[in-house]
Amino acid sequence: MRPRLCLITPPERLSGGVSLERFVGSFDLALSAGDVASVLLSTRAARAEDVERAIQALRPIAQDAGAAFLLENHGGLARRLSCDGVQTLPDPGAIKQVRVQLGDDMIIGADCGTSRHSAMVAGEAGCDYVALHSSEPGTISWWGEMMEIPCIAYGGITLEKAPMVAALGADFLAIGEAVWNHPGGPDEAVEALNELFSNLSH
Repeated sequence: MRPRLCLITPPERLSGGVSLERFVGSFDLALSAGDVASVLLSTRAARAEDVERAIQALRPIAQDAGAAFLLENHGGLARRLSCDGVQTLPDPGAIKQVRVQLGDDMIIGADCGTSRHSAMVAGEAGCDYVALHSSEPGTISWWGEMMEIPCIAYGGITLEKAPMVAALGADFLAIGEAVWNHPGGPDEAVEALNELFSNLSH
């Protein structure tokens, strides 16, 4: 199975208008360079007004490229500003609450870290995917073998580590800094990752 790419935005570049304006060009390059399944807007430590500004600037670019635009938490904001879904904590009560808030047509993912138990609980609560940290490769491969709910592997994945993580059976690889800080530019990084994924499927 060919894994697909999920891009994680760098939160430090989304705070303030100038940083965001500079990032939009890199973001556009990355989305135009090859297959990107989804974008996760990281909102860590970001002010609400910066999150909203980033959504308005980046969501149209992602969706025009065919990528789902996901927001870290902020369910109400996700629906109001036409995002495709949210990623939340693996708390079953929170997942069910967000599902009621967003409806069945939006994507809900759960960041389960390295916990198999949290991933199972989140899956039972009705999430559409689980995100598992690459520091526990056994958990990723176990999930891929045992469960039908898609898995996104994340956490410190570089272009060099991507083949190993992809071989674990994750449906998606979530990559951030390795794309945005690639010496050849984000477009070259996306092209390289898609070539890698294609080779894995042969």
